[in-house]
Amino acid sequence: MCCPAKKAEMLELLSVLDKNNDKKVSVDELKEFLEQGRGTTLDKDIVQKFIDKHDKDKDGKLDLEELAECLACA
Repeated sequence: MCCPAKKAEMLELLSVLDKNNDKKVSVDELKEFLEQGRGTTLDKDIVQKFIDKHDKDKDGKLDLEELAECLACA
């Protein structure tokens, strides 16, 4: 079980990922975030596979809640 405080902290941190404020993180939003400051590009298919693995409602995006839970419980 996840620590609620850790999940809440993750939600706050992850809000910067949600560029269009739809409370979901698309493959492009996550890819852009993960590439920041790295000087390399990630394969979009790899990012999509991560999303698919953790996308509970299978809408092709990660709700901020889904992503926060994934990271806070890791």
